[in-house]
Amino acid sequence: MSEHVTAEAAVPDHEGTGPAALPDDLMLVVTREFQVPLGRVWSALTDPDQAPAWWGPRGFHTPRESIDTDLEIGGLYRACMIQDSTGQEYWWSGVHTDIEPPNLFVFTHAWDKQDGTRGFETEVTFELEEIEGGTRMTFRQGPFDTLDNRDSNGVGWRESFDRLAEHLRPRS
Repeated sequence: MSEHVTAEAAVPDHEGTGPAALPDDLMLVVTREFQVPLGRVWSALTDPDQAPAWWGPRGFHTPRESIDTDLEIGGLYRACMIQDSTGQEYWWSGVHTDIEPPNLFVFTHAWDKQDGTRGFETEVTFELEEIEGGTRMTFRQGPFDTLDNRDSNGVGWRESFDRLAEHLRPRS
């Protein structure tokens, strides 16, 4: 498995008083290579029965019974990630906007607030391509509202992708 992460540096704003995030700055891009066939990666990304094995960073889990998804364009999804140490629930939801098996999976993403409203919405894109010896996954999310939100989501996704790699690893 290999990883490549990109994010542009912020540039000074028009007044020169501090950084102003450009649209490209607010995008999170992570590329990973898995030494398994493309179909196995696609299945792990889209099968709600596999999601609990890898969704969420370490120290969190996503119970299968919390996952509700309609895997078609325009279909809604909702799930809950639970922090192991506190039991705190983090719900998120969105709409599937493009599904082209086995190469492209796109959906909106927003964390649900305590009052039941949705937080800031981003778009998530998974692009899969067959490479020699496995699959390259290019993940994009954004644009985010702040660089801090981009970076904190990046930490969570990278840990989730570590768990995905473990889930995809052949069992002996």
